[in-house]
Amino acid sequence: MAIFKWIVIVLLSLSLLIAAVIALMDWNWARDYAVRQLSEITGRSLVIEGDMDIDWSLAPHIRLERIRLENASWSERPYMIEISALELRVDLRSLITGKIVLPEILLLNPAVFLEKSADGMANWELDIAPVGDPVPDARAEFPVIERLIIENGLLVYVDPTADTDLKAALSLVSGVENDRESFTLQAEGKLQGKSLHVDLKADPLLALQETNKPYKLALDVGLDDTAAKITGTLRQPLQLKGMDVYFEIHGPNPSRVSDIIGFPMPDLPPFRLKGEISRNGDIWKFTDFDGRVGDSDLTGNIDVDLGQSPIYIKADLRSQKLDLDDLGPLIGIAPETGEGETVSAAQRKEARKEEKSPTVLPKDEIDFEALKQVNADIHLRGKRVESGLPVDDLIMKVHIDGGRLTLAPLNFGVASGNLRLHIELDASQNPVTSKIETEIRRVRLFEILKYFDIADESAGLVGGRAVFWFNGNSIAQMLAAADGGLLMLMTGGQFDGLLIEIAGLDIGESLVALFGDQTETDINCAFIDLPTENGLMKMETLVVDTKDTVFLGKGTIDLSDETLDLVIDPNPKDLSLFSARAPLHIGGRFSSPDFVPGSSAILRGAASLALLPSAPIASLISLLDEEGGEENVHCTGLVEAINEAR
Repeated sequence: MAIFKWIVIVLLSLSLLIAAVIALMDWNWARDYAVRQLSEITGRSLVIEGDMDIDWSLAPHIRLERIRLENASWSERPYMIEISALELRVDLRSLITGKIVLPEILLLNPAVFLEKSADGMANWELDIAPVGDPVPDARAEFPVIERLIIENGLLVYVDPTADTDLKAALSLVSGVENDRESFTLQAEGKLQGKSLHVDLKADPLLALQETNKPYKLALDVGLDDTAAKITGTLRQPLQLKGMDVYFEIHGPNPSRVSDIIGFPMPDLPPFRLKGEISRNGDIWKFTDFDGRVGDSDLTGNIDVDLGQSPIYIKADLRSQKLDLDDLGPLIGIAPETGEGETVSAAQRKEARKEEKSPTVLPKDEIDFEALKQVNADIHLRGKRVESGLPVDDLIMKVHIDGGRLTLAPLNFGVASGNLRLHIELDASQNPVTSKIETEIRRVRLFEILKYFDIADESAGLVGGRAVFWFNGNSIAQMLAAADGGLLMLMTGGQFDGLLIEIAGLDIGESLVALFGDQTETDINCAFIDLPTENGLMKMETLVVDTKDTVFLGKGTIDLSDETLDLVIDPNPKDLSLFSARAPLHIGGRFSSPDFVPGSSAILRGAASLALLPSAPIASLISLLDEEGGEENVHCTGLVEAINEAR
């Protein structure tokens, strides 16, 4: 038994001697060997100035000081990475099983400098030399880090080609043993020329590998005047899956963040949006979406499929109040800037520019590029539409495919009637081509005119049809190249009052010449035909039937130079009244029309009614009253008279 005692004593003595030798041994040779190997692998010089200290145990503690990794040769900064001190512990027992477990890693004052050169080269693109074993592709093959501590961290990113210069301070205390303390990051600087502020509070980085627990985060981002806030949890944050995230964002114009998020946003008035975000594969879902754009509200759901090229958007939206004025910038029209209107400073400037313009039609080209970058199916329902007109019950379906947009249907109630449109636009061509078909049903024109402070009794019930083809990249260009035509009937209202109110002034002498001593100009039925070719609307036929006079009109409306050249000629039913009547010429520009009496007559006598086409008029009667009510009696009589005259 004594021999065993001495064997144990000898083994313990040898163990203590080996431990003492190891503890007293200079381990800088291991440090230098590691430096040489890493320098060869990365192609960059690695420097560790401090000694390598090891406190031995079953989980030895290793400390290295003043670590620096050389930067790219083109950079003015000598080092890409600088660390004041690196401390780590290694679990030797796990090494026996072939598994690397690091119970703790501490990084003291780590600084990482990421930058791109003027020609787009990145300093983090290393010339990695081949090594014996490939990089592990399974999570289990990577070292397990149980606790990670970063004190006074610094991350700098500079890209002069993108006008980006960011500096971030970060700190991290993490570990499954300490209830996942925290990870914080504050960044300041500029991103693509815009000032950026980021404040992130989240679970530790190591918690990202825990797929069975939600990862919490709270992120505040400020980009110039646009601010966003995101709070919630992610089940698989590295894959952005299992999201339960709430977002809020507000700013002066959605288009300002388009370049940053890589997603085209429209040019609109100030906005505020909030809702929930989730992800299913490549599809991002925005549910319970609620927001305001200008003076409009929007709610609903939006799906964005990033897996398609171009990206695909599907949306089902609702609005209690939709101010069409807010959508004006989409077609080159500045929004209203009066009292109570929500607009940005840039939009106020554009509105002042439009006010000084001698023309009426918007000449600024519309940005159609967004139509080429997305495909979409959008359904919008609006209860009340603010448009300066009595509009409600909007129903709109938008389909975008390959730069081609279709609005069908686009229906809304207006002035107790209904307006139905079918719009097609092809932005894949330059200039853009488009088409509009419209049907006007039982619209009470006086309800529209009263919004412009025009007398209620001056206009009646309207029905009509129109189809136009356009070519151009602005409203002015489109109308200047318009082809098509408009047919419209109206019954009720007063012709003299209508002219006075539309003119916006008292055209006294002109009205006396046109109407004579007539004291009653109630409209029985009015018909207008406006065939259009290359931007020139030819008023082939205007008929206004009153109690004792039929007013006939002809002329042109030039949409290219915005000028009028129209003549209205009175034809008394009692020829004894003829001498008291004279034609009225309407000329000048859209912005300031002229009303001049005494122009030569264009048509005389009731017989000229035979020149009118009866079929178009007859087909429009149903648009005044589908049930054959009293409103269309006079227009029915006019059509019958025309047929008899022919």
